[in-house]
Amino acid sequence: MTSDDRAHLIEIIDAARLILLDFDGPVCSIFAGLPAPVVAERLKSLLITRGTHLPAEVAALDDPLKVFRRTAEFAPDQADMIEAALMAAELEAAEVAELTQGIHDVIAESVATGRRVVIVSNNSEPAIKAVCDRAGFSAQLSGIVGRPTGQPTMMKPHPRPVLLACEITGITPTDAVLVGDSDFDMQAATKAGSRSVGLAESPAKANALRNAGADALISSMEELATALKCVADL
Repeated sequence: MTSDDRAHLIEIIDAARLILLDFDGPVCSIFAGLPAPVVAERLKSLLITRGTHLPAEVAALDDPLKVFRRTAEFAPDQADMIEAALMAAELEAAEVAELTQGIHDVIAESVATGRRVVIVSNNSEPAIKAVCDRAGFSAQLSGIVGRPTGQPTMMKPHPRPVLLACEITGITPTDAVLVGDSDFDMQAATKAGSRSVGLAESPAKANALRNAGADALISSMEELATALKCVADL
């Protein structure tokens, strides 16, 4: 990160009253112990056993959230069953999820500088809460906005999670910044009228997030924690 990039990040964080964190990536690797491709195969097998024909592009998916999202489109009568199976798998995965290095410091520094923290995610709320409880920082959060049950179209990149987090905290979207590692995160923030920070561990990912609308980029959550510490010293 260049000095100009660092200064720009600090400027964005200094202006924010609400820090929104995507879950899978910024907070933890939810499928670290139970790999996402394994869960995706489980979901596809369930559909097949129900006699559902999988479109070729769905058969090739290795992301369980994408399998669920697509099921709601090509087999809506099976969506509830797949969502229930996905939630069960997420809860199983939560037991062995790996926390992202620096996340404790990010949350602690956010709270210490008077900023509210809400997790906004396409993962299920029970799984998110399980990880946060195990990590010991649930009490520091101002809320959790997980996947809206039975409403896959309301998942990010729809702005609904961002707007709901703002409603929960009473903070306007323009005073919020969303930290995420996907195009959907950047798009959701833009649609809601919030700023965004993209977590990118490679140049290719950085370019993708920048093209998706990221206002700033970090390569680790530790960089964000450092920026928050700098804000505290301003």
